[in-house]
Formats: sequence, C-alpha cells, structure tokens
Amino acid sequence: MKKIFYSLFLSALLLAVLPVSAEIVANGDEWRVYDEQYSEGIEFEYRDVLVPHTHWGTDGWLPGCGGLMPLSILFNVEYGAEMGAKMSGKSKAQWPEAVKVFFEGDTDGGFADMFYGINMEAKWKNCYTGAENELSKWLNFDLSFSDEKTFQPFLLDGNVDNPVSMEDSVDHFQLYEGTLADMVGGSCGLSVPIVGDLCSLVHFNFELDGKMYVEMFGSRIGLDEKQERSIFSDNQYLVIDPPVVGTVMVIPVFYESKVYYNIVITLTVTITIRILELQFPIPINIEPVRKEKLWKYNSQEVSFNFPAIFMENRAHKFADTMPGDEDYWEFDVENIGTRAMEAKVVSDDSNFIVIPDTLNIAPGEKAAVTVFFKPYDVGKQNGVVTIYSNDPVEPVTKVSLFGYSSENDTQWTQVIEGDEPRWEVGTAAAGCSISVIGGE
Repeated sequence: MKKIFYSLFLSALLLAVLPVSAEIVANGDEWRVYDEQYSEGIEFEYRDVLVPHTHWGTDGWLPGCGGLMPLSILFNVEYGAEMGAKMSGKSKAQWPEAVKVFFEGDTDGGFADMFYGINMEAKWKNCYTGAENELSKWLNFDLSFSDEKTFQPFLLDGNVDNPVSMEDSVDHFQLYEGTLADMVGGSCGLSVPIVGDLCSLVHFNFELDGKMYVEMFGSRIGLDEKQERSIFSDNQYLVIDPPVVGTVMVIPVFYESKVYYNIVITLTVTITIRILELQFPIPINIEPVRKEKLWKYNSQEVSFNFPAIFMENRAHKFADTMPGDEDYWEFDVENIGTRAMEAKVVSDDSNFIVIPDTLNIAPGEKAAVTVFFKPYDVGKQNGVVTIYSNDPVEPVTKVSLFGYSSENDTQWTQVIEGDEPRWEVGTAAAGCSISVIGGE
C-alpha cells in the first residue's frame, strides 16, 4: 500500500507543478483533449523592382557660399519604380482531430508601399543676398506616385474578395504653356493687318494627369511542392498530418500573391485661338504599365512540438478476487515526446477503478496509473481503461483488463470453466487426502 500512496502523491505533485495548456472536454461517452501551440515569429517579404529606386545629385548646396563664392548650385533627381510588401505574425497548430495550422498576423503586421516616377529640383543661390532661384522652371517638377498601406496580414485582406489596394495620382501637371511664336522662337512670318502675327494668337497648354493603381489579391499560404497541398488564405488554415516518427513537426510554408498594376498617363494638349475664343483640348492616353504578376515571397519554416504516449503493458489479468475484496495493478504512462502530455483516464467498468483520472506528464517523464479490481459479482470480469491524450498520432489508447471473482477460496468455477487444474487439500474422517481437481 505504501507504493500506491507514493504513486498517488507523485501524480498529485505533477499536476500541481506542470502547466496545464490542453483542454479536456466530454464528448458524449468519450473525451477529447484539445491542445494548441504557437510557433516562433514568421515574416514574409517581397519587393518587385521594375526600376531601382535611385537618388542622384548634390544633396546639399555646392560648392557652398564660403569665401568669395558668388553662387551655389543645388541639383537632385530621384526616380524609380518599385513596390513591396511585408507580413509578420505567428503560426498556431491545433489538434487532435487533425493538426490544423493557422496563421495569425501581428497587429498592423502587414505593410505595403509603392513608388513610381521622377522628382527633380535644380536651383541656384545668390551667396550675397541668400536668394534662391530656379535654374529653369522645366527642371523643377515632381512626377512621382507614392503610397503606403498598413493592413492585417493572413486574413481576408489578402484574398480575392477584399484585396489590398493602393492608389495615387498627379493632377494637372503643367509641362508647357505658351504661344506658337514662343515655341518656334519668334514670329512664324504670318501676319494679318490689325490682328497681327498669327503665331502669337495660337496658345498651347500641355498638362499631364497620371494615375497609378496597384492591387494585391488571391493571396494564399501553402506547403512546399513535395507535399502538393495548399489552401487559399480565405480558408484560414492548413490541414497537416502529424509526424508518425519524431515529435517535432517542421513545416516549410510559402506565401504568394497576385499583383495587378495599372498606370495611366494622360497628356492633354489644349489649343486656344484667342481672337476667336476657341479651345481645342486633345487628350492622349498612355499606359506605361498594365499587367498582372505572381509574387512568391521568401519561404519560411514553422515548427511545433507534440507529446507521444508510450506504454509497455496494454493488458493485465488480475488474480482471483472474492466479491468485496480487491487486487490492484500499476502501470506507467510515459511521454516520449517534446511537449507536455495531458490525458484523461477512464474505466468503462465499475469493477475496475483507476487512480488518478487525469495526467500531466512532462517530456521524457512518466506517471503511474493504478487500477483496482473490486468485483461486485462472481464470474469473469472484463474491462477497458481508455486514455484520451493530446498525442495527435495516438489520441486514444486502450488497456485491456481481465479479472475473475469466485465466492470462496476454492477454484471450482475455474475448473468448470476449463482453466488449469489446481491442488486442493481436503479432510476425510481422521486423516488427510490429496486430490487433483480437474486432473487425470
């Protein structure tokens, strides 16, 4: 009995010390042990560089206004065409019905940005007065599109129903304004009395309107090509078979998105004949980029640990026990996995009592379970102890129990049932005789 009390004390101590993370839930006459685990942080990133983002120029004023320098020059140009996205978060596995792997994004863990176009500045500064002037109004302009967006990654923002989109535009950027005479550098030789030079009557205005629209859609998280399984992100999880050998599951995953680019530049040439007060706007649409691409982000690995149950004995036959008396048997449940194992221990027959009814076993440790055989009726007794655990490979483990109960210390019933013969010492008159019951 000391051994039994020691086992019960050790089990209670383990339950008090080990953290409880799984959830044991009754499901009709059975039980389910639900567990989950988060992976380390993961990050997917992709940049689509059409024209490298480049900055060139003096940055500051050169050569400066030190000494006897009369003026200083500033010239900078920035251009490029690129877009990128980054997503961060964690993966979560849930089991035991199946290992479902979810991906949860960090708050504001999704970030996308874009830049297209050219930006230029060209100025000179009078070192004596400090006044700044444009070298030419045609060398100072901003024809760039840029935008950025923060979003929640791995959720519905990434699918075809609710894409991540960015848009920017430039409106009415004036490229040139002047008369036909200004364009040709003087009179064109056509003049009308009173009216004057005809080239001075024709006025031109060149304006540029631009719009850029970028959309990420159809995003999905999938497994590597060997496993040939992938699920679009609107289903929110992947179903993966747990490892049969080994209790650390490493999953190579990837992320990909379809990206749609649409850039439209509209050049509007407006011709105005002043004397007639007539205007002729002529719009010209230019589509420098209009295409669809598939982004494949950098692959990642997520890993999870699982418990694994191990038992040397999965069947036991108790000694012949009279009703009201008891026999007991103790067996070990070992966790050979890499994550704490939690379990519910249930007997299907009231003649067999199990203690304890819950287990919490650290990786590499074991716990003792004691089964008491306390028969109420005579005859054969068969029972099953079922261990429901958070082992994803073997969530249900059964132990078969066999017992026999007789009314007294003789083995009559066993002989009748055809078991092995037993010796019995009887008394006859004043002497003793030995007989073999069931023997030859």
